Amino acid sequence: MKSTIGERIEADRRGVMSSLWVFVLLNMLFRDIHEFARPGAIEEFMSMDVAEGVLLVSGVVLTVFISMIVLTRVLPYRATRWGNIVVSVVAIGGMVANPPGDLDDIWFFAVELAAIAGIIALAWTWHPERTAEVDTDPIATTTS
Repeated sequence: MKSTIGERIEADRRGVMSSLWVFVLLNMLFRDIHEFARPGAIEEFMSMDVAEGVLLVSGVVLTVFISMIVLTRVLPYRATRWGNIVVSVVAIGGMVANPPGDLDDIWFFAVELAAIAGIIALAWTWHPERTAEVDTDPIATTTS
């Protein structure tokens, strides 16, 4: 049985990265829901005129983030490692392009940034020889 947090992370790096994506996305969702409590927020949202193209691009990017939950678990080692790094950098770029405006947004921004930095750190320091992970199909190589 793994006794330290580091040993547990090393034993299931894919699971930890996948869980961090869930954590990031839940924070994004609840930050947006939390905005409805701000006075005038609903009226402000209703008066926005957002182009369909912007909504489409936002939806595609969000779908990529959501997909990382599953892709982190099933892609081969190299694709998982580099996919997490690239998508995390894109996520940080989007966050920085839309900086927080008030205290609660700053809180969510910091929490999301820390979690995404954790994903990058886990992916960057992931070496297959330490975890006996090989660059093959992880599902096909599992034994019952």
